[in-house]
Amino acid sequence: MSQYIHVIYTAVILFPLLAILITLPILLVNYHRYGALPKWHIFLLYTFVFYLMCAYFLTILPLPSQSFVDHLKTPTYNLVPFTFVFDFVKYNPFSLLHPATWVAALKAPTVIQPLFNIFLTIPFGFYLHYYFQRSWKQTLVMSFCLSLFFEVTQYTGLYGIYSRSYRLFDVDDLILNTAGGMLGYWLTGGLAKILPTKERVQAHALSHSHSISAIRRLTALIIDLILISLLDLIISLMTNRHDWVITIIAWFILIIIPEVFFQRSIGMQLVNIRVVDKFGHRAKWYRVIWRNVLAYGVIGGIFFTNLVLLQLSGTVPESQLTMIWWGILITTLLLLLVFVDLLIDSFASRHRLFFERLSGTDTKAKTDHLFNR
Repeated sequence: MSQYIHVIYTAVILFPLLAILITLPILLVNYHRYGALPKWHIFLLYTFVFYLMCAYFLTILPLPSQSFVDHLKTPTYNLVPFTFVFDFVKYNPFSLLHPATWVAALKAPTVIQPLFNIFLTIPFGFYLHYYFQRSWKQTLVMSFCLSLFFEVTQYTGLYGIYSRSYRLFDVDDLILNTAGGMLGYWLTGGLAKILPTKERVQAHALSHSHSISAIRRLTALIIDLILISLLDLIISLMTNRHDWVITIIAWFILIIIPEVFFQRSIGMQLVNIRVVDKFGHRAKWYRVIWRNVLAYGVIGGIFFTNLVLLQLSGTVPESQLTMIWWGILITTLLLLLVFVDLLIDSFASRHRLFFERLSGTDTKAKTDHLFNR
């Protein structure tokens, strides 16, 4: 039991790293599909990923040393089905006429191991039925494939990392894991009656699709910054130069041109938002440019200046240090004001950021296509 707890603890430690990697795709998919975040579905998705991580770790951990595996002489596979039944009959101390043996029988490996293989995939069947809405036939096939993946992982010694398998490839595991997936599928029928339906969750998300949260803005911004960085890199490699001019060219191509002509950048398109004027109409081209100069230029300039001053604080003569610290203080306060503006935007039902107010623009959700699906 302590071994299982240790494996789950390892998954708990590593899961935040994986969560960081999958968060942006999850945000993109949900904002593009619903214009909002269906919290219940996202919770289920994260728990599904965590479950898969735990299940995978339970099949490979703890990792033995290479020398230990090299000296193993145990069988590498078992292709005889229902061996666990014969083992139970042969080795389990259970006797129906002797109740004193019942507890010991339940604690015996001939019971614990088969039950473990069944319980391992019960959640998988639940997720396939409830979250992914798969049929029982699809659940059967996918449960078998998941089990086969685990068994192949073990048989190949972690895909060749080890000289041989350190755990048994067992056809019984395929049978029991598949049975566990199907059991999870059938048990979901009762749970589904008390859990929110997919239609209800989607309807709730769509009802909030007109709202533009700070997370929605940030998702679009991150995508745009990634694309700007990639284009910046490509142009730099092609021209064999890298300076701020290249970055401005990339910014102009990916932000200014799309927003002037199409009212939205690629990032904004993916999360279904667009730039309008303060009355909700198409924004004039000069307002769009001014908006982005304020958003990218001013905020980026202040942030960059703050970093430069922090670096200089450790190298400049002491006579200039006071001026440097004043500069750091002023730029930090300005960044704090920007942060407060963003914080207000996170909680206020209707709020225009400073660069929107100064440029006479606004951000509006594009939701027509969401309700026409």
